[in-house]
Amino acid sequence: MHMKRMTGTGIAGAILAGGALLLLVAVSFSQSEAVLVGPQPKTKMLQAVPEWTRLAKTYEPNDHIVNGFKNFQKSARIRAFVGTWDMKGRSVVAAFVKTMELAGNPMISVDWIGVSRDLKEPAADLRSYGVKKVPTIIVWVDGEERGRIVEIPQITLEEDLAGLLLDTPPADADLEYFRVTPHSHLPIDCTPCHLPAHRRH
Repeated sequence: MHMKRMTGTGIAGAILAGGALLLLVAVSFSQSEAVLVGPQPKTKMLQAVPEWTRLAKTYEPNDHIVNGFKNFQKSARIRAFVGTWDMKGRSVVAAFVKTMELAGNPMISVDWIGVSRDLKEPAADLRSYGVKKVPTIIVWVDGEERGRIVEIPQITLEEDLAGLLLDTPPADADLEYFRVTPHSHLPIDCTPCHLPAHRRH
């Protein structure tokens, strides 16, 4: 039987090709492992995306808003639909993680739901809550949906959350935001904001 002799160059090429194949398999495996779908514990989510924790350490939310969350006395539930594969939304999720950790209020519960890359799973939850993009953070207070943050906040994560979660805006919030954004669900006396300039005294 005639066997073809492999040269040193051929051997090196075969090893290189085999190594590339193993690397490709390893990357594919790690990516598939990182995609969490459905309701998940927060700890498992953070383990899947270490970048969230790293970014959260450097994020500094508004202290007055965080204090407002600390003193919040109603029953609130937040559902955070996130993609562990989503690169663009990582800073938003990190800001949410840091803000909620600093607030540390047991009256505000957070449910974490992982979403597949094709945004089709978990199908029942996505359909039930009308979620089409990630991250989507939905806020309920006393069982009533107050609103949601989709992909990116209008101002900052904590300021947008304050507009949805708190009964009144924080003392140093950007009042211009409340002048141009619908906020009829908040029990705020808007009269001073909308009076003509010469009457605001």
